[in-house]
Amino acid sequence: MEVEKVLMEWQKENYHDAYTMMKEALDNAKEERDILKQKYCAAYFDISVNTLTDWVAHGCPEIRLDSGMVLYSKKAVRDWLLAYQK
Repeated sequence: MEVEKVLMEWQKENYHDAYTMMKEALDNAKEERDILKQKYCAAYFDISVNTLTDWVAHGCPEIRLDSGMVLYSKKAVRDWLLAYQK
């Protein structure tokens, strides 16, 4: 009975470790992606979607697909922001 308890605890720990590693890998893969949808771009720069829309009105680059979907390049937005650095 004690062996079963230890084995169950070991399985829980291994499951938790595997889950944590997979979640971190997925988060890293998302972080490496350059082209993002509007809400994810806003979240990446820690701003609201309204602020991102305001930035676009002031010249921040965006990608508008024929379908109407709006995408953003993190690199292009970062470069645009750095152009205003003093």
